[in-house]
Amino acid sequence: MRRFLVLILALVVLVSLGACGSGVGIVQGHVLVFPPKLNSPKFFIATFTTTVEAKSPGQTEVRQVVPPGHQFDFTLPSGTYTLDVVGRRFCQASLTIRAGHTTHVDVRCIEP
Repeated sequence: MRRFLVLILALVVLVSLGACGSGVGIVQGHVLVFPPKLNSPKFFIATFTTTVEAKSPGQTEVRQVVPPGHQFDFTLPSGTYTLDVVGRRFCQASLTIRAGHTTHVDVRCIEP
């Protein structure tokens, strides 16, 4: 009987810890700018201020101003998102956030 109670108590603790999980993950990355020639191996970290938005279907979750040469860093609930650079065409990335994980993704912009 005692072994059964210890097992039940251990299960309750494990379930409680799982319920207390934040359910969020982190995404980090840079805005990269590629020249219009697609077969060029060169890319550059943006040397201008950008605003990166993380969007889930139907809504903007978070927006961050990124100084030149710096990276963005968001904490988001688990799910699938697109990252866009405000005011720039051809700048997008897609990603899936998993709770408790850090995802590294760069938003690639192709300059027309």
